[in-house]
Amino acid sequence: MGVSCPNCQHEHTRRGGRAIWVVYLLLIAAGIVAVFLADLHAGYVAAIMVVVASLANLVIRQRVCPACGHQWRP
Repeated sequence: MGVSCPNCQHEHTRRGGRAIWVVYLLLIAAGIVAVFLADLHAGYVAAIMVVVASLANLVIRQRVCPACGHQWRP
């Protein structure tokens, strides 16, 4: 069962959007700081980043239409 775009009624949509990309960029910046400046283990930092990115997708629930670029939360 897919969610159609409310703007153009396109049937295929994807998770993502600006909010998710902001979370990804913040995670990358925090990961670099944690590994290089705080001397934390890179494997642990990467695991935490994957978990936080997955939870962000579930919490933010933003969808993007690949046809028209419209972003919305269902």
